[in-house]
Amino acid sequence: MITFDPRNMTWDYWCSLMAEQFASNQLGTIPEEHWRLWADGMQGIGYFVQNGVPDHRNFNTWQEWASSLCGFMNIVYTNANY
Repeated sequence: MITFDPRNMTWDYWCSLMAEQFASNQLGTIPEEHWRLWADGMQGIGYFVQNGVPDHRNFNTWQEWASSLCGFMNIVYTNANY
């Protein structure tokens, strides 16, 4: 699994990239002011829970939270060509 580094990105762009990357998990997008709800949604999906998605309550901004996903979550390749 690969997450996107949020530096120099808007919430809308980063959220869209993540929603596209993990489309099978139906993350969707949400306005920035509700980023904590979106983070909670990730914590409710087993795949993300297994990879240690951090609780948003430990972060002041979505950028801090999103940055913590980089390198925190395991990278899993399912294609034998990798």
